[in-house]
Amino acid sequence: MKRWQLNFPNILSLIRIALTFVFAILLFKSFKFLSAGIFLLAIFTDVLDGYLARKYKQVTLLGKILDPAADRLLFLLTFLVLLFRYNLPLWFAILAFSYHLLLIFGWIIIFETRSITIVHSFFGKMTSFLEVIMFFAVIFNFYPRIFFALVIFFMVVAFASYLIKALNILRTVEST
Repeated sequence: MKRWQLNFPNILSLIRIALTFVFAILLFKSFKFLSAGIFLLAIFTDVLDGYLARKYKQVTLLGKILDPAADRLLFLLTFLVLLFRYNLPLWFAILAFSYHLLLIFGWIIIFETRSITIVHSFFGKMTSFLEVIMFFAVIFNFYPRIFFALVIFFMVVAFASYLIKALNILRTVEST
C-alpha cells in the first residue's frame, strides 16, 4: 500500500471536502435545490472514491484519513445548518453530533494504535443512508416525527457495533 499517494480516489475525497463547504453555504442561504444537488454530488464522490480505491487497489494511508474525515465533515456541517436554519430539533442535533464526534474520536484512537481502518457495519451504512434521507426530509419539510426515532435507533446500534469492533481491536493490541 502506498502510504501518502495522491491518487484519483483521494482527489475525490478532497473534492468532497470542498463540496461540503459549498453545500453548507448554499443550504444556509436557503438555496435548497442547489444545495441538495451539491449534497448528492458529494455523496456520489464518497461512493465512487471507495469503489475506485478498492477496484484498482489504490487504498492509501492518505485515503484512510481523508475519506472518513470528509464523511464526518459532511454530516456534521449538515446537522449544524439543519439545526440553525431548518428547525432540526436540538435534542436530535445533540445526539447526531455526539454520534459523529464519538466516531471521529474512536477512529483517531484506533488509527493511532494501529494503522487500520474499522470496516463499516451494516448499521453504520444504514445510519448514513437514513441521515441522507433525513436531510432531504428536513429541508423540504415532509417528515413524520417518528423518522427521528428510526435514525436515532440506527445511530445507537451502529455506534454499539463500532464500539465492539474497536474494543476487540484494542484488546488484540494490548495482548501483543
